[in-house]
Amino acid sequence: MATVHFRNAKILIDGSNLSASLNELSVEYAAEMLDETAFGDTTRINKGGLLTGRITGAGFAEFEANAIEDIVFGRVGTDGTVIVVFPDGITEGTTTNKGYGMLGVVEAFTLGGAVGALLPFTMACEGRGLIP
Repeated sequence: MATVHFRNAKILIDGSNLSASLNELSVEYAAEMLDETAFGDTTRINKGGLLTGRITGAGFAEFEANAIEDIVFGRVGTDGTVIVVFPDGITEGTTTNKGYGMLGVVEAFTLGGAVGALLPFTMACEGRGLIP
């Protein structure tokens, strides 16, 4: 089994690289479970339904030109945002070190923290469709 050393992750939202501001990143890809249980079954019977995708991240705000605050905040609620994640950097032409992409909607962008600390933020994106 291959090991992914998660230290050089890259995330791009509509082509803007946000990696330098992030220190946490998560990609969730799942299927909704549809209950097909009927009389006489002794266990729940599930079938895979619609696919779902979610990308979340956290880091520290910078407040500089082209900073994550401007890029993500301006896209909250915008349909069809292109979101791409590479777990260990971008390696052109690779067949093993691939990334994950989706059309999505930036669902949430949250700023805030304790006095005297670096200003943390969190962000969450929900899938709207896969990038073929």
